[in-house]
Parts: sequence; C-alpha cells; structure tokens
Amino acid sequence: MNIIDTYPEIVALIVRSGGQFDKAEWKEYIGSISHSLTEKLEQDSGDYDFDKEIAPVLNMAFAKTGQLKQTHEAFVEVTAGLAEKTAALFGFALPVDIILYVGLCNGAGWATALDSKRTILLGMEKIVELDWCSREDMQGLIYHELGHIWHDIAGGEPAVDFENPREKSVWQLFREGVAMHVEQLLCGDEMAYHQNKHGWLDWCTRNRTQLWAEYQRRTEQGESTQPFFGDWCSYQGHSDVGYYLGCEFVKALAKKYSLQEIAAMGIDCVTEQFLLCRL
Repeated sequence: MNIIDTYPEIVALIVRSGGQFDKAEWKEYIGSISHSLTEKLEQDSGDYDFDKEIAPVLNMAFAKTGQLKQTHEAFVEVTAGLAEKTAALFGFALPVDIILYVGLCNGAGWATALDSKRTILLGMEKIVELDWCSREDMQGLIYHELGHIWHDIAGGEPAVDFENPREKSVWQLFREGVAMHVEQLLCGDEMAYHQNKHGWLDWCTRNRTQLWAEYQRRTEQGESTQPFFGDWCSYQGHSDVGYYLGCEFVKALAKKYSLQEIAAMGIDCVTEQFLLCRL
C-alpha cells in the first residue's frame, strides 16, 4: 500500500492560481502525479459542462481552505496504520496506491487503475462539496474504495460488461454492497454508512421493504436504477439509497456464505440470490 498525499502541492496550486481554478496550472500539478492522469480525468468528465458543472465546484473548494485542511488532517489520520489493518482483515497486503488530489469532479472516491497500478483517487473538491471532511467521512470513503479493490482481487476480476439492463442493475447493487460491507467490517460497526447525513439511514431503514421491492421491480421491468446511485441522483429525495440496499443484501448473504465465497460469486449466482432475497 502506497499513500500519496498531494495536499502541499494543492495549497501551492491555489496560491499560484490566485484562488480561482486555472486549467494550465492544474495540468502542471496533475502531471507531477502521473503523466497519464490528466487524460484519464478529462475523459471521465468530458460529458459534463465544464463552466457550469465543474469550475464552480473547484472554485468553491479553493475558497474553503479550512475544509481542505480538515480533509487533509482526516486523510493523514485514517491512513496511518491502514496497511496493517487491512492485511489483518483480508489476510494479505493490498497492492494499491491511495492518492489525495484535486481532480475535475471525478468523484469523492474512485477505485480505478493508473499506470497499471490499482489506485484509489480521493478528490478533495468533491469531498468539500459534499461536506465529507471529517475523520469518519474520510474513513468511510477510503474503506469503501478498499472494498472494491479487495473484491476485484478476491473475486478474480471477472470481465463484467453487461448489455442486459437487469444484470447491470443487479451487479451494481451487489458490487456496491460488497464494498459497503467491507467498509463496515473495517469500521467495526455493522450500521456504519458514510452516506448517513440528515436522517438518511433512519429513512432507509424505515422504508427498506418498499425500497427493496421497487429495486426488484425495476430490474424485472428493465427500468433504470440510476436514481439509487450517485450523489447527483435521488430516489424520493434521497441519494445513494442503492448503497444501503446493496449492503443489506450482502449482509443477508453473509449469514450463509463466507466473505471469500461472496467475493467469488458470478452474475448468475448473484441474480439467483437477489431474486430469492426479501429485506
């Protein structure tokens, strides 16, 4: 595990750009992390309106120096001893780079690959926008993305490119559920959800049966389940409900299967269990 902290460079970037996002200065900063990262981030954010949807978030984050500092302090605290903690849970050291950086609103947390290495990208601009600056928030973000990295390794990284909307929805629910379950195991709290703000968990718990039935209905009808995922989407006014449902689904599986057995499940097995499950 390699921890890469670019906070000092971010502070210097803000000073050089006069507190307003400057793409040329940003590219120089990003290039110092990885020569391939600029293209990766620009390609990922290419479908969004830069002036209306990205630049305002970056400028807002640059102005909130207190929140940036708090986020950095949380990052330092959470990553201290993290390699040993994850090795104790998984039984092996996770080969991953964890990078604290400023991107183009690519996500608060992103488990991906960079320069042929497993990588977790933690976007400070999105973290500040979502007000996920505390130690608990940072812990949840990192643990969740580590859950994805572990799932890829333990599950043998099966090729998953579903054209069938039903399979895509089932797999997304399962994948996020595994990551959430790992997050809770690392937290030592089976009710830990980093999304839990403003009564989110209480609402999800009270409406669990209806939410599960609606997700199953949508998958059966081939309807979009995107409203259940992403802070930019919502279902009945609540974002990220799919993370809750996925975690509850995986916790139900954990009563019958080991963590390794769950990780190794393919889409056919997951779909069968999804159809049988009642929350």
